[in-house]
Amino acid sequence: MADSGEVLLGHRISARRPRALAAIAAFWMCAVGLWFAGVIWWVPTFLCCVTVPALVEALRNDTARLVLSRDRLFWDNKRHSGEIPLTEIAYVRFDTRMDFAVTARLHLASGAVQRLPIDVVPPYTQFCGALDAAGVRHERHHFRLF
Repeated sequence: MADSGEVLLGHRISARRPRALAAIAAFWMCAVGLWFAGVIWWVPTFLCCVTVPALVEALRNDTARLVLSRDRLFWDNKRHSGEIPLTEIAYVRFDTRMDFAVTARLHLASGAVQRLPIDVVPPYTQFCGALDAAGVRHERHHFRLF
């Protein structure tokens, strides 16, 4: 990312954060406990298999980041990266999914929509505060069942 003025928000998250490692360890401890309790072999095996993607990310130390400056929005993770000038962003739409994860989509002035990878999206309140400081309009939509 080129130097683009004052940084309003710098968000970085690692796959080796303590909370993620604790979740992996908890699944493995449950699996071991079930194994010793005499449960059918495939139940603890399934619990261990569920953690394999998170374990691989932790071993590779994958990181995701998002940087919002006065004139640009930049994001980067293992698979995707992008950079958009703020002048091209009409508004940012936040959607709360049924699992309470918040996704962000950039609606561009050209009419195109750019979805941000979910792992680069900072906590909602921090991101909204930085967008307000940058003068970018944003809106939030919660999930509906009907």
